[in-house]
Amino acid sequence: MSDQGGAFHRRPSDSFSIAEDQRWDGVLTSDQLARFREKGLPLAFDPVQIGWVALEHVPDDAAHRPSPLSWSGSLLEGQDTNRQQSGGLSLRLRAWDLSDAATYRALLDDAQVWRFMPETWPGAMTEDLAHGLIEISNAADHHEVRAVLHGDEPVGQVRLAFAGQGRDRSEAEISYWLGRSHWGQGIGRAVVTMATRAAFANHGGLRRILALVHPDNTASARLLRAAGYAFSGYRGDGWLIFETTR
Repeated sequence: MSDQGGAFHRRPSDSFSIAEDQRWDGVLTSDQLARFREKGLPLAFDPVQIGWVALEHVPDDAAHRPSPLSWSGSLLEGQDTNRQQSGGLSLRLRAWDLSDAATYRALLDDAQVWRFMPETWPGAMTEDLAHGLIEISNAADHHEVRAVLHGDEPVGQVRLAFAGQGRDRSEAEISYWLGRSHWGQGIGRAVVTMATRAAFANHGGLRRILALVHPDNTASARLLRAAGYAFSGYRGDGWLIFETTR
């Protein structure tokens, strides 16, 4: 599982760089979160950024706040690139719907699913939070989130985030998660393969896709290698960087 972002150790050819303290425009790191809690400073869980932020950084119109990781395009364009049938798996991508709220809540209401994400587990996933996250994922124009369906059942999520501002769509980050009961079935590898193919097919200027993996998440590292990604270095905090190119 990989649902991360942040700054990378730059190689000479690297042009994809986001400040580590500006992930999703304000989400606190684990160390920052601990310091805020020690000092009793006000915090809020921001469903747009899916992480803890300083309270004063959460505006009333958070659903429309821009992000340095700008989402654009559509993973749903081109039906062939968004369906995959192999090894007994029948997978497709689509937008989340409010009717998925109960399933969405159940998938994310599990500390183990959050274990290798950069954000701290927010605690029990409430119905209101599930509804809010689904609404934001479909309404905000700065990002795109797609449910992963195995048959007709949502089992997880995949994202594609572009690094450049404006019209620059040459590099992007892919991230994903699956509900724990769906681990170890080959779904993750198939989803990453399918979403990567769709990304390149739908964005002619896209040259490179990156993925970040927690150093202890060996399963996600294997998954990415099997999906055609190659290890390319470490981020400053030790997270692994994988990449694939057109």
